[in-house]
Amino acid sequence: MRADLKEKTSGVDRKRVYTAAVALLVAGAAGHFMQQTSGGSRNPEVMSASVPSVAAPEILPAPKDPATAPTGEAVAAATLETPEAPAREIVEQAAPEIVVAAPIASIRPAPRPSRLDEPVTVTAAVDPAPMPEAAPEAGPRVEEVTRAASDPLLTITEPAPERADESVFASATDTVEMPSPETIAPATPEMAGCDVDVTGTARPGAILQIDVTAPCNSGEQVAFNHAGLKFSEQLGPDGSLTVEVPAMTGTARVSLGFPDGSDRNIEVTVPDIEAFDRIAVIWQGATGLQLHAFEGGADYDDKGHLWADTPGAREAAVAGTGGFMTMLGSTANGFAADVYTYPAALSEAGSEPEVSIEAQVMENTCGSKIEGWILRSGTGKEPLVEPLTMTVPGCDAVGEFLVLKNLPVALKIARK
Repeated sequence: MRADLKEKTSGVDRKRVYTAAVALLVAGAAGHFMQQTSGGSRNPEVMSASVPSVAAPEILPAPKDPATAPTGEAVAAATLETPEAPAREIVEQAAPEIVVAAPIASIRPAPRPSRLDEPVTVTAAVDPAPMPEAAPEAGPRVEEVTRAASDPLLTITEPAPERADESVFASATDTVEMPSPETIAPATPEMAGCDVDVTGTARPGAILQIDVTAPCNSGEQVAFNHAGLKFSEQLGPDGSLTVEVPAMTGTARVSLGFPDGSDRNIEVTVPDIEAFDRIAVIWQGATGLQLHAFEGGADYDDKGHLWADTPGAREAAVAGTGGFMTMLGSTANGFAADVYTYPAALSEAGSEPEVSIEAQVMENTCGSKIEGWILRSGTGKEPLVEPLTMTVPGCDAVGEFLVLKNLPVALKIARK
């Protein structure tokens, strides 16, 4: 009898297992259906379903009195008579509630608000959302949580900003520390390649050729002084200058003064100095002074009339047939000079040329006095120097000339 009871009980157990499996399948289908119906919502929610509680099979101990023990058919009938609750309205019993969370991968996050009317598709890679914590075994039913549109479930990782170029450029407002001027040693002309070179060479006709090279003195004025013969010249764009100066002494010493206060001195021996006589007139600024020479009894504009407009030629003096005029000075406010050179043989032959100093009456000199100097080479070592002063008539005589003749013996002024 016990064996028969055991066999019947085993059959009842299999039926209960089948019933529990069917209940689980129905609960899963119900949960899946509820998940699909709630999937269209923008706000995800966690759905839960309860599996119907199935009473655990009770195995009754065999009663001492076989007569009082329930038969296998009665047990089976009691089991089969247990009603099955609907899947959505299953009464929870002793078995713990099983919470089925909707898979995170199937939840669609609420789209970010866009400024365009068209839907925006986000294709950037995102980090997986954290898994929800398991519900407590005997806690209350999980409440629905609604997220705002500005707090999406999935967090979109912003792309990392591009790495800035590490190159550093100084802006226009950056301050660069520079050493103070006191710490910078001034470059000397020798260090900067600014050597000033002056050379002198004797040429035929008792002429001094002076060459100046001053690369760093472009356009500057150079003041010359040779035995009282003063004049100023301007250096060229490259700082060079070549000037021919009538020698006033046999051992010609020339001093050159530069704007920075430096001087250069040269000395040249003139071998033919005794063959020529010279007379010069020197002035400073715009005085209107001029030197005229008349050879062989010439008058104005004749062939033997020598002055700035018709200076003659040095070759005639070398040949002993005539003289020539040299004009020195090229600056507005510097010294200037007219020098007349003629062969000494002309004086010995009794045909010494006549020389006159003239001054044109100008608006800046009318009614005033003009001053200058007269130089004449002599038999001594140094030329004779005489001061020159002329009183200019009133401004009604502008354009006329003052003439000083028979210099330096007779100082006679005539109105022309």
